[in-house]
Amino acid sequence: MKINKLLTGLFASVLLTFAACNDDDFDFNNQETSYSGILIANEGSFNKPDATVDFLSSDLSTSQSGIYKTVNNEDLGDVLQTIGFKGTNAFLVLNNSNKIVIANRFNFQKNATVTSNLVSPRYIAFTDSQYYVTNNNFFGTYKLNIYNNADNTFIKSINFDRYAEKVVEAGGNILVQTDGSLYNASTGTMDITGHTITIVKPSTNNIDKTITLPDSGEIKDLVSYEGSAYALSSTSTDSYIYKINPSDGTFSTVTLTGIANAQKLRIDSGYFYFIDGGNKVYSKMTATPTSEIKTLFTAPGYGSYGFNIIDGKIFVSDASFTGESTSYVYNASTGTQIKSFKSGIGTNGFYKN
Repeated sequence: MKINKLLTGLFASVLLTFAACNDDDFDFNNQETSYSGILIANEGSFNKPDATVDFLSSDLSTSQSGIYKTVNNEDLGDVLQTIGFKGTNAFLVLNNSNKIVIANRFNFQKNATVTSNLVSPRYIAFTDSQYYVTNNNFFGTYKLNIYNNADNTFIKSINFDRYAEKVVEAGGNILVQTDGSLYNASTGTMDITGHTITIVKPSTNNIDKTITLPDSGEIKDLVSYEGSAYALSSTSTDSYIYKINPSDGTFSTVTLTGIANAQKLRIDSGYFYFIDGGNKVYSKMTATPTSEIKTLFTAPGYGSYGFNIIDGKIFVSDASFTGESTSYVYNASTGTQIKSFKSGIGTNGFYKN
């Protein structure tokens, strides 16, 4: 599909400045429309093709719902798990549709659809020439698929004996969260299925080493920041942030004493941000392990479902799977609420575009 030239940065800025704050003022059939701002992923309801992507301008004044369907005149699919970016493309990972839709990230015209060897795809990461997609159906298929970035052809899979969840690129290597919990019918408990991070070398696309983290909890998140990988693990009493060297697998630990069931780790401008099991949002300086843990606010409702830090603002979602979700924006320094707005079904992510 031919892709017209994108708006120049100056014209895009002018367009967003003078756009009114309602959907009708945008010409979303114009191929030069720019969705430069914030993309909101709405996973939709399971077994229905009602996943959507919303757009919000960087100044939070202008929004547009369902931009993929508006541009392409087709449903996106069933359960939008995550969005990844490479160059001018957005990779929309559809978990229950077993596909990845690749669209231009600025005008959202579809470029390609990838389906080869996908079984419940979850998360995605990129190197210069390849992209890596975790597959986890929670019933025996736990693998990392590798694709050629130039033509989207499938290269190989790496199978694991435990869940394959978050995947990131850090320091030129690929790190995979190979951990999770599984319901034990005989005891009625959720049992941890391993506690490891696996490093894959892109030069060989083979496992280089496996890191076993020392606490007894469950890995809840894995992110990349300034060349290192950071894993968040939590128990019912304390939580832990591990800074992992992606070259040799060594790590250092920050203990979050008294913070139970922490999840949704994000790092921005020298601060960790995370949420505990009671939806309290915290911040902590990254450079000083003994620095104070600051409580910022308590997210409303199911406010830990979607979570990110963008341009000094914290975005959280109170996800609904029967109708519209409600999303909130807070000041990342003070925890003061800036805005709330309606978003799609099952809002699970906010992305700077």
